[in-house]
Amino acid sequence: MGRIAVASIIQETNTFSPQPSTLDDFVAQGYWRGVEAADRSAGTNTEIAGAIAHVHRSGHQPVPIVRAWAMSGGVLTARAFAVLRGQLFDGLIGAGPLDALVLCLHGALVAEGEPAADAVLAETARAALRPGTPVIVTHDLHANLTGRIVAAADALVGFHTYPHIDQGDTGRRGAVLAVDLLAGRKRPGTVLAKRPLLIPAEAQAIADPPMGALRRLADEATVGPILDVSLFPVQPWLDVPELGFGVTVTHDGDEAAARAVADRIAGAAWAARESFAVHPVPVDDAVAAIRPGRGPVLLVQSADSPTAGATADSAVVVAALLKRAGEIRAVATLVDAPAVDACHRAGIGGLVNTPIGATLDRRWSEPVRVTGTVTRLAADPVVLTGDSMTGQTVALGRWAVLDTGSGLGLLLTERPAPTFDPAGYRHAGLEPADVDAVLVRSATMYRAGFAGQYAEAVLLDLPGASTPRLDYLTFQHAPRPLFPLDPGPLQGGEDG
Repeated sequence: MGRIAVASIIQETNTFSPQPSTLDDFVAQGYWRGVEAADRSAGTNTEIAGAIAHVHRSGHQPVPIVRAWAMSGGVLTARAFAVLRGQLFDGLIGAGPLDALVLCLHGALVAEGEPAADAVLAETARAALRPGTPVIVTHDLHANLTGRIVAAADALVGFHTYPHIDQGDTGRRGAVLAVDLLAGRKRPGTVLAKRPLLIPAEAQAIADPPMGALRRLADEATVGPILDVSLFPVQPWLDVPELGFGVTVTHDGDEAAARAVADRIAGAAWAARESFAVHPVPVDDAVAAIRPGRGPVLLVQSADSPTAGATADSAVVVAALLKRAGEIRAVATLVDAPAVDACHRAGIGGLVNTPIGATLDRRWSEPVRVTGTVTRLAADPVVLTGDSMTGQTVALGRWAVLDTGSGLGLLLTERPAPTFDPAGYRHAGLEPADVDAVLVRSATMYRAGFAGQYAEAVLLDLPGASTPRLDYLTFQHAPRPLFPLDPGPLQGGEDG
């Protein structure tokens, strides 16, 4: 029986966010070590839970090291990164002799001075382990793959779904490789091909073309010595070197075949680049078109999505909804700690008149003044109930519900509410099914969380740290030329 370590340090960085991420962001959402990491993750749809479960089923001993997860955010402080890196190193050293490691990382973590922080974590793990100990890495589909992370891993696999519903299965697939390697059944390796291509997250859904066609190519190629093909269209709010669309192919000893597959699929993505365009709608037009009684319309403010690292405090959509006060019913949420404090001081039943919004990032909107009655107050977390990250808790800090008396219910929070899952609203007593419009701060994940529960979803044309309009952003460190940021003919790129 082998001793297989499992560790998970996951955060997606948005380098356009003005708010640095700190260790508190991990502590708030779950920073657990040793047995606690296994016990508190059990039964959830997460990579660490899937990996530990498969190691146990295979007759090996899972050795949990650390589980640290934070909502997407700005660049991680150097201090926080040093703590997480030290916890990984010390945890592996303290675990005693280990036969393999399944290391669950996002793949788009940026720390101060470290644009490829996930690769640093993988290298740190290598340094803590005995020479030759296998390291299998798992990544989110939105990872930015680099040659450095591929070199640090014996094999690397990523999510196959977006919206993401296979986190647990991805952890399992990583553990399968570790178990097979220990048994001598496989000698996996991974190769990478990249193209200078950015795709709006709203155009990356696996169920839609052209991503669906690329995923089918990947699945069809996964035969014989080809063990896994993972697509990494990368989250595009990441201004770092080596940014671009990636394809990894994990193989059982046939590197030449793997490179041919990776190059073919990366080339197909490049050939389809014009088809990834999205067509967002001006917010006032979207709100004006809502008609009562036809079921909830999701107003998709992906430009200010907390699961993409934005601050979730833009009040632009709230302002548009207030223009239709008394005509439609709606629910909306935003982060505003001072407004939450005002509600808690007023108490349930209290009348509050306060500005809301733009307390963290004033580049994209102005505050909006609202008057309403406080109907709920709490500080408990929400438990996700949809297909993505099922069972995971998300801390909101203190929160309050404000009834404006004109059909608009507001969920105000100190930390972002996960509106890709209706549980974010239902937890606060706001039922999306009972209103005409629901503000959703998510690019695509809402399609899993709200599946079958909305009449229409309208993508809004707004600037923001996670905007679908990439031309609203200024890239300074990404390699150029990069489609679609640069006009004119581009080359298809080179393999990484």
